[in-house]
Amino acid sequence: MRLLPTLLAVSAMLIALSGTMTLAQPGEPDDSLVHEEVNTQLNESGPEPVKELISKPRTFYNFLKSHYDDGLVFESPRGNFRVKLTTLIQFQFSATDQDNNTDTDFFFRRLRLTFDGHAFRPWLVYRVQLSRDDVKLGQGGDASGVEFKDFYLDVVYIEKIFPRIGQFRVPFNREQLNPGSALLLVERSIVNGEFSYGRKIGGALYGILGKHIVYGAGGFTAPATDDTSDASSVDSETFAGRVQFNFGGTPGYTHGGFPSGGDYALVPDFTKVQVFVFGTAVVYLPGLSVKENDGASGALIERFIELGIGKGNVSSITADVSYKIPMYNIEAAYLGRWIDPEIGGSETVYDQGFRIQTGLFLMPDTIEIAGRWAFIDYDTSPGIGEAGEVLRDTSLELTTGINYYISQSNKWKVQLSYSFIEDKFTQGAPDTDQKVLRIQFQAHF
Repeated sequence: MRLLPTLLAVSAMLIALSGTMTLAQPGEPDDSLVHEEVNTQLNESGPEPVKELISKPRTFYNFLKSHYDDGLVFESPRGNFRVKLTTLIQFQFSATDQDNNTDTDFFFRRLRLTFDGHAFRPWLVYRVQLSRDDVKLGQGGDASGVEFKDFYLDVVYIEKIFPRIGQFRVPFNREQLNPGSALLLVERSIVNGEFSYGRKIGGALYGILGKHIVYGAGGFTAPATDDTSDASSVDSETFAGRVQFNFGGTPGYTHGGFPSGGDYALVPDFTKVQVFVFGTAVVYLPGLSVKENDGASGALIERFIELGIGKGNVSSITADVSYKIPMYNIEAAYLGRWIDPEIGGSETVYDQGFRIQTGLFLMPDTIEIAGRWAFIDYDTSPGIGEAGEVLRDTSLELTTGINYYISQSNKWKVQLSYSFIEDKFTQGAPDTDQKVLRIQFQAHF
């Protein structure tokens, strides 16, 4: 695997660059003296960002200063340019017992390099995230597996309404919007994998209204290269909207998957105040076609194939609640999905999912125990599927875990979880179940 050496080389170059940018050259005056000697005529004309560039023609090395703030930060003295480089490494061991066969794996669950910042003005905010996920030890290949997870631009000139364009998460399911570095348990639930839509390319409008409301709505086209075990990644036009009502804390903007920041950031734990959040969202995919996708596109296309549907319209809804205090947190969510066949199939299908998860700190911000119940009820009404065909009926997940937060935050931590997952089928077909033990170390810096 050549990705890690590449990341280390890039980081080394940036660190070296930061040294040249923050030190005056031998024999040259410091930044303040040069600033006084520049041509005032140039300084007094042109846009501010251009003035900032030309105000120090002899000491461009001093244009950026660097420091560490949960990541390596480079910024201009006046604050119009800023980039923050962060690295996420998750190393996981898993043991899966299914049908009396046990498979074990050691692998890098996530390797991610993220560039966050703004350019020309503090309100012109961007994110670029490179990812190499699920890399098994000893796996061959090179860095060609590196993918763009996120690349988007927010124009946050007015927080009440601002556009986002690029590739980013569809504003729908809270669990999917929760970053992978801040999950309560090692992995997301089975409900998330069945009902989420991952990242797509498109545009959206977001806004923060007063102290209590955050919203987002957008349209999307091509899918991103997401992990399809975690969310469906389908090639179809997608329209989505989410609104969130927040109580108890202080709001703020964040350039994450959903712009709800401050005390209302979409993470399951870590709060200094009592917070209650209610969210609801809808998604519509017109004319989703199996021909334009494949079996590797995730759970939604698998469901089309299972039901013999070649093309259909998909509508989804969700409602979720979250309650947090410093030592305790709980989340609950309901998700529903209609599939209205156009080619193949006969009846409209309605599948639904439920999720409840909770966490309790045994030591403040250090040791936490957690648990989750998730359940999917697949529609098996008369007329669904071919007569006599075996279909999935229900899926159940029970997960318990313990987290040790080395940094007393989601930056450095060790997580252990144990899951029991059971699938039941129609026509008297035998049930299947699997038991999964996961241990994961995370470094986020």
